[in-house]
Parts: sequence; structure tokens; C-alpha cells
Amino acid sequence: MCGGDIDANLEQTIGTCDSCGSTMTLPKVSDERIANLYNRANHYRQQNEFDKALATYENILAESNIEAEAHWGVVLSKFGIEYIEDPATHKRVPTCHRVQNESILVDLDYKAALANAINDQTKQQYIKEAMAIAEIQKSILEIANNESPYDVFICYKETDEKGERTKDSVIAQDIYFQLAEEGYKVFFSRITLEDKLGTEYEPYIFAALNSAKVMLVIGTAKEHFEAVWVKNEWNRFLALSRSDKKKLIIPCYRDINAYDLPDALSMFQSQDMSKIGFIQDLVRGIK
Repeated sequence: MCGGDIDANLEQTIGTCDSCGSTMTLPKVSDERIANLYNRANHYRQQNEFDKALATYENILAESNIEAEAHWGVVLSKFGIEYIEDPATHKRVPTCHRVQNESILVDLDYKAALANAINDQTKQQYIKEAMAIAEIQKSILEIANNESPYDVFICYKETDEKGERTKDSVIAQDIYFQLAEEGYKVFFSRITLEDKLGTEYEPYIFAALNSAKVMLVIGTAKEHFEAVWVKNEWNRFLALSRSDKKKLIIPCYRDINAYDLPDALSMFQSQDMSKIGFIQDLVRGIK
């Protein structure tokens, strides 16, 4: 959960972290290649690279569809579960970065994890964790369902590696004010979430991703489009657009070549932000 060492012997399927004291389930594998896939998937998930983690767990399941821990890993990745420290108890508790409309308790991979759990102790641990996540999911959806719908979602990287504000953020804010003046309700995290704690972001992000018909993905560097939280947002919107054809993604770039856009975004009509009249063209495109 926190990256610490797990106190468990080779026969155990439940372990305790020697750093944070959290209890967690463990895969029981003898194949070194599968073990390496688990390590890779868990590393991705701890880095909040949920799509990469999900793909790696699915690679394990392609080899053996009865791997309960891989099914559980799919669930944690699908719901974007990160374990953070509770300042009161110093225990790791789940927080959800990719809430779904469908309850975790009816998720097919969760059911597969229960069905294939190696013993009752492991099964009970899955149930305990899922019940906690279900409560978090319920509270997130209650907040999200009370949010007014958005027209546009601006996706961008707020800070650089030094913690300083990016050029992307400045440009995104200019676009935000321009669209707001045109009468659009715009989700722009710097302003929309300014009075929220980081652990409280998800209900508002979820509501905006679901209601917005247009997403602007802003970037002035190739790596900014691939940044973990930026990619997390546009990937989620892209998934939603597959079932809602009215949703539109517009990549907006500057100081890079259009060919540097991620493959998943390159199929969409993009906008060069360095061109004169960019904002006017963008507003017209949204209309």
C-alpha cells in the first residue's frame, strides 16, 4: 500500500506492511514471469498509473483467468484506489480517484476475485476492503449528483517538477475566462477546486467529466500530455466518449509538433495555440 516491505512467509496469502502496519492480500505464484508482472502492475498502481496497472493485471489474467489477486488488482485500478495515511490512526485507508456509477460490489472482477480466492481469509479481506470502498463511492456519488452540469472540461498540467506553475496553466486560465464570458460553465481545477482538499477532488472531477460535452487538453510539452493526472483525466473522458458520441476532445498544443501528441489524442482535430486567432477559432469550434 505504501511501498514498504511485507511481513509474510511463502505460504501466506495475507501480509502486514512493516512500515504502515496495513494488512493486504498477496498473490501466491511460483512462475517467476507472473510474479514479475504482479510486481510491475503493483508498481504502476502505487504510482497512480492506473491504466498501465490495469493492462498489466489483464496480461496476468490472459495467462490464467483464475488469479484472484489479478482480478482484485483490476478492481483497484479500475476504481483508481490509492491508499493514503489517516493522520489520526496512521493506518492506510483507501481513496478513490476513478469512481464508477456501478457499485464495486457488483463489479465482475470483484466477484471473480471472491470466487477464486485461495482461502477464506483472503476472501474476507477482499470483502472488507470492497465494503470500505463502496462507502467512499457512495459518498462521492452523492456529492457528484448534486453538481450542476458543465459544458467544458479543461485538462492541463498545473505544476512542473519544481512545483512551479506551468505555462499550460496560464494559457488554460485565459481560455477559462474567455469561455466563461461566452456563457459556458467550465471546469478548470485551479479555480473550480481552489477551496477543496486534494482528497475531496474526485466527486467534482467525476461530475464534470460525465456532464461536459467538450474536453480541452492543453499542453506546451510532450510530457505534459502524458503526465499521470492529465492522462488520467483525458483517458477517462475518452472512455466516456465511446458510449456518448456527443462528447468531443480537442487537443490544444503549443511549442511542440502536432505529431508529438499521444497516439490516443492524435486522431482528433487539434488546435495550435500559437496561431493568431486561436481563442476565437476555439470558441467557434465549441459552439
